[in-house]
Amino acid sequence: MNHFPVFPLNVVMFPGMTLDLKIFEPRYLDMVAECFKGDYGFIVTLITDGESDDLAGSFEPVGSLVRIVDFTQLKNGMLGITIEGVERARLISPFRDESLLIRADMEPMNAELEISTEIEHEELVIMLKHLEQHPAIKDREVQYDDASSVSWRLAELLPFDAVEKQMLLEMNHPYDRLDEIFRLLDKYQE
Repeated sequence: MNHFPVFPLNVVMFPGMTLDLKIFEPRYLDMVAECFKGDYGFIVTLITDGESDDLAGSFEPVGSLVRIVDFTQLKNGMLGITIEGVERARLISPFRDESLLIRADMEPMNAELEISTEIEHEELVIMLKHLEQHPAIKDREVQYDDASSVSWRLAELLPFDAVEKQMLLEMNHPYDRLDEIFRLLDKYQE
């Protein structure tokens, strides 16, 4: 599909991450209906300037392709959807359509190799195991021996700011991401 819908949010979505959203704006309600009808997802990207209405520099050029995994009509009349990150995506030539919905072509970023965590990552694996009761991973299978799985879940769960999370999303190797998580944790402990 060309011209994927783009949904700028104040959150960084990672592959495997789930997020509940409340949809009420007509353009996004139409986007959800379109995605269901066409059986495809949309791209979530981080808002950079607090405003999602100005295209120039208003959101990050790297986000995540997401799919809708559940939906419900909420009592307040809004549509509740649950989305899951599928893969990282680079936005190409974003534009606004006639409904003011942002659309862009998508270039999937390289899929990461499945590589094992190393002994130097053991502290991070233990940290993640201690976070197992967090609602974001409580009912999901986490592969503790897979460096990508561990790095994505830690990037999702740890209280880094949005700029730091975006940097982690854009990294192309799970070992680099795990090393950066170590560095960020050290920074916060100072």
